Amino acid sequence: MRIEFDDGTLLLRNAPDDVPYAEWDDRVDEYRTRAYRYRSLLEWAGKWTGGNEQATLQEGFVHTLEDAARAYPDLDLTPALHIEPRDYQQAALNAWIDHDRRGSVVLPTGSGKTFLGLQAIADAGVNTLVVTPTIDLMNQWHATLTNAFGEQLSEPIGVLGGGSHEVTAITVTTYDSAYRYVNEYGDRFGLLVVDEVHHLPAPTYQQIPEMTIAPYRLGLTATYERADDKHEVLEDLIGPVVYEEQVDNLAGEFLSEYETIHLSVDLTSEERERYDEEYQIYRDYVDSHDFDLWKETGYQEFLQRTSYDPQGRRALIAKQRAEKIARTAERKLDTLDNLIKRHHDDRVIIFTANNEFAYDISKEFIVPCITHQTKTDERTEILERFKTGEYSMLATSQVLDEGIDVPAANVGIILSGSASKRQYAQRLGRILRPTENREPARLYEIIAADTKENYVSQQRRQGVTDSADS
Repeated sequence: MRIEFDDGTLLLRNAPDDVPYAEWDDRVDEYRTRAYRYRSLLEWAGKWTGGNEQATLQEGFVHTLEDAARAYPDLDLTPALHIEPRDYQQAALNAWIDHDRRGSVVLPTGSGKTFLGLQAIADAGVNTLVVTPTIDLMNQWHATLTNAFGEQLSEPIGVLGGGSHEVTAITVTTYDSAYRYVNEYGDRFGLLVVDEVHHLPAPTYQQIPEMTIAPYRLGLTATYERADDKHEVLEDLIGPVVYEEQVDNLAGEFLSEYETIHLSVDLTSEERERYDEEYQIYRDYVDSHDFDLWKETGYQEFLQRTSYDPQGRRALIAKQRAEKIARTAERKLDTLDNLIKRHHDDRVIIFTANNEFAYDISKEFIVPCITHQTKTDERTEILERFKTGEYSMLATSQVLDEGIDVPAANVGIILSGSASKRQYAQRLGRILRPTENREPARLYEIIAADTKENYVSQQRRQGVTDSADS
């Protein structure tokens, strides 16, 4: 049997009928299977051995097999960064190695997931593709990989995305670019490193690991589980969670100590009247139909109905208006003003749920603002000035929740957000990198009392203990 890589799949020429994972392809009269089954096929044929040592192809095998799929060489790499791994980083690397170099590692934001990735690349010793969710994060990885391995390679670190198309022994890319080109380059990498791996279960992104033969796979994230439970597909495509560390276990020694402070403000009498009126329109409509809003399918059914039912459309608009009243409550801004004055010597990030509110905050309090609309050069300049202290505060919507290294922040203020525990954990992680004075980080959450924000807040804070409520 001969295994060939063919457009993101494996073509199995002259394969026996008992070959696993395969389906007959009438177009070529041969068996075919997904590329990620490469390692499993070698194991079935007796041509693969793993363990704590570098896995190699065996000389002896049960089935006659010619491997024409592998197009990547071995590499001899040592990270040029002379830094000893922290205890938990070494434990995570060992766990990954012990699980045949397959699986995901869950570490809090700011705890050195990228450094762990470098150690894994050196350990695996094969061509590596690093997949990231954003261009900013791709550029950060590229700089780190260049510093770590650039002088040991005959070619520069490759970049696939953001207008670049350079594929080399170690290449960094974005999810979108990887999805576009993985069928072309899926045979050229032996290690697949997926940063923010919780994004991977999206239907299109699943094709990235499916169409790659890489026998070694490492997923990195601070928030592994998804509300839709689709993270379960990662066990087959990447491997199981092999190591996990909670933020509380690292706070103090490796991350800043922190406290979360929950602040509740009342709506003004005018805001309360408008909120109750709008929210009641929404509730009356929902209560008059059989929507189970506790389930994702129930809310989707509600949204579908609003597309053709005028009353449903009015209910949706009423819900959105009520949410905006709570989100932009006047006394939230009064509280924010007090917090800004209290923390004028700190580095503060103000989090909002959408761009419009972020820009309103920026104008009201004269602080720089970063949203998805901010151009890369402007964003880089703002973050650099924030790092140096020229700017002590900035407002943002959701663009800083993950995928961007935010330097020096030690205070976060959440004015609005979703019920996502992932978003809450990511926002907490933005302020946990240790500062020189080792002062505790603080994450404030300001919500409008007696509104839907109470429920949203409770959902996202599950698993995080508040230090204070008021």
